Amino acid sequence: MLGRRSVRSPRTLAAPVPAMPFAATVVLLVLTGCGGEPVDAATPAPHGSATFGRDRAALVLTAFDQADSAASVAGDVEALRAQEVSPSLDLSIAAVRRAAYNQRPQPSFQHINPVFAVPPAAPACFLATATLRLTGSELAPTDVSQFALGADGQWKLSHNVQVTQPSLVVARSIDGRPATAGGAALDGTSQRALAAEVFARSIGSTTGNRSLIVSSPLLDGQFAGGWEVYGQQLAGVGGAVQRTMDRAEWSDCAVAVPTGTLTFLTIHATDTLRPAPGGPATVRLEPQSPDLIATGHLKAISGKSIRVTRVETFVLLVPAQTVGTSVLGLNDTALTVTAD
Repeated sequence: MLGRRSVRSPRTLAAPVPAMPFAATVVLLVLTGCGGEPVDAATPAPHGSATFGRDRAALVLTAFDQADSAASVAGDVEALRAQEVSPSLDLSIAAVRRAAYNQRPQPSFQHINPVFAVPPAAPACFLATATLRLTGSELAPTDVSQFALGADGQWKLSHNVQVTQPSLVVARSIDGRPATAGGAALDGTSQRALAAEVFARSIGSTTGNRSLIVSSPLLDGQFAGGWEVYGQQLAGVGGAVQRTMDRAEWSDCAVAVPTGTLTFLTIHATDTLRPAPGGPATVRLEPQSPDLIATGHLKAISGKSIRVTRVETFVLLVPAQTVGTSVLGLNDTALTVTAD
């Protein structure tokens, strides 16, 4: 799960003249992991054993670190599939493709000083916040992760977002608190309103309820700013892009902390690239485009239109009254690129 990008990736476009890659690249999300002696903790505790709690969650995280770190370094996608599910898996596969494109292996990693929020009784998911130790790097980012129990009885990483520095105290405040079912943490009306506003703000717009989400340098500056530059870049070569939200999903686990509810929101979106009125007949993505690299394309793609499906994951802190929600971190990657 290494080398992940957050916020909008830079791109290289052309039609009919080459476009410059946009410079506002920000890397926020990186990886996950824990090291030590081999531990078999992927499966739940056997019948009759102690209740699943922090100690068992720590074993799952340790086992994950060992296996997923090795798979990331090796660029082994099938091994990653044994440790992760979407949307986390989507970002990890994209990271493997970027590493191969750059001919530079990803570093190994380890989670240190983790804290956990585990649901009572027999959990189907749990949350963890930890510091990431990356081999060969002085960086020590903090991430929030969700592990989900699959139908096969295996624990796998489902969500992973690096949080911003000002959000570390909030992220670590999950320690020892019981997680709850994510779908029950917020009512349907609040979920729909928050998803609509997050999406609108991610493209520099708003649903009209600006107070719903507090001003965010990450969301309103870097992410929405990157989207604006991308549109300007396309316009410079006679193209245009529109992003639509296909669906929104809320994580299985959430946790109530003193300042609100911490939860994951995943948005599936589609970018549609077309020639601008009066522009060239086709629009084009060059091989250096991060979206092409992330989706495994080695050649340029052009057509009357190009569709890029993508997944965006946000970790949110939602106050009791919903208004004033904070975006603590986010990530984004392309999933598919097709031309018509």
